[in-house]
Amino acid sequence: MIVFLWCIYLLAAVVRLSWWMLFRQKISVEQSTSGSREQNSSTGISIVVCSYNNCAGLQQLLPSLVQQHYPLFEIILVNDRSTDQTASWLEAQRLSIPQLKVVTIEKTPVNWNSKKHALTQGIRQAQYPLLALTDSDCVPLSNQWLRHLAEKLSQPGIDIFLGYSPYATEQGLLNKIIQTETLFTALQYFALANSGMAYMGVGRNLGYKKDFLENHLDAFPFQNHLGGDDDLLINQLSTGKDAVACTNQESFVQTFPPNTWSAWWKQKRRHLSAGKRYKPTIKWLLSTYWISASWFWLTFFLLMALTTSEDLVILLFVQSLFFCAATAILYPVFRIFKAGSLLPLFLFWDFLYIASSSIIGFSTFLVKNKKWS
Repeated sequence: MIVFLWCIYLLAAVVRLSWWMLFRQKISVEQSTSGSREQNSSTGISIVVCSYNNCAGLQQLLPSLVQQHYPLFEIILVNDRSTDQTASWLEAQRLSIPQLKVVTIEKTPVNWNSKKHALTQGIRQAQYPLLALTDSDCVPLSNQWLRHLAEKLSQPGIDIFLGYSPYATEQGLLNKIIQTETLFTALQYFALANSGMAYMGVGRNLGYKKDFLENHLDAFPFQNHLGGDDDLLINQLSTGKDAVACTNQESFVQTFPPNTWSAWWKQKRRHLSAGKRYKPTIKWLLSTYWISASWFWLTFFLLMALTTSEDLVILLFVQSLFFCAATAILYPVFRIFKAGSLLPLFLFWDFLYIASSSIIGFSTFLVKNKKWS
């Protein structure tokens, strides 16, 4: 029994390190070019944002969008059935911001998820060939976001821009788990996209060529599914080789994390439920990451409980070697994503992330929530 557990533990460790080596090999830092050359492209960009009862978030987001240093863009804010002050505030802003266009949704059609319906209506109003998507609770971390998006989408054969959207750093255990989850989710879809296997993005920082989407607006993929306006759409429509990930820190779009465990639980259930609809190849590949992580921690704690005190010293030594190897591999990648503060207690955050995500994953088989906000 002990020998079998050791074999599983070591095999899981090797698989995990292999995944992290893939992250290091496929994700590299991009140097800023905004200060060294002018933007030559005149391709217009339509920024599309959907909002439901989040006037406070729009009040933070809109100024950062207006200040984007890009020659030609418009801002389309979709007010999706809001009952707060969103409508009156947007009307006042529209009078003073010429780039702003407001789309109001009064009712969601039957068999449509409200977020997806709002998004399609915003895209229909876009006049420019490039689309930049974000959410009402987000803020670009620089005024160069649109520049990087346009530069990536100008590459031949590229239809999808994948950006990083970190959560704001706050105090508390929940925030560390959220930071870890967000980072490793990004590492997975960035690395696979750079390997020609794009399968998802996050709607908080996403871009498309409009003609890539417009033929699918009437039959939006999984239009009645709660989540997936980002990952399920890409999983359905992308060839895997038509997406590019951007690691320049000027392209990051920050969002604000759930501040309660129940809000985070609800959000995670929505995100994880979409994974069941991924293509079989992607599901199999991602399962190697999750199975190896789950078995790594399960066998580690079983060995701690079952081994003698002498063997326990060996186990802790091996675990220390694993931590050192993981740190050496991941340190450059963590720096790219401005997540170096997670490294000192990396294994602890990793355990909580894997354990909590596994528990929430099982809960997605329960009653499904049909509201996007």
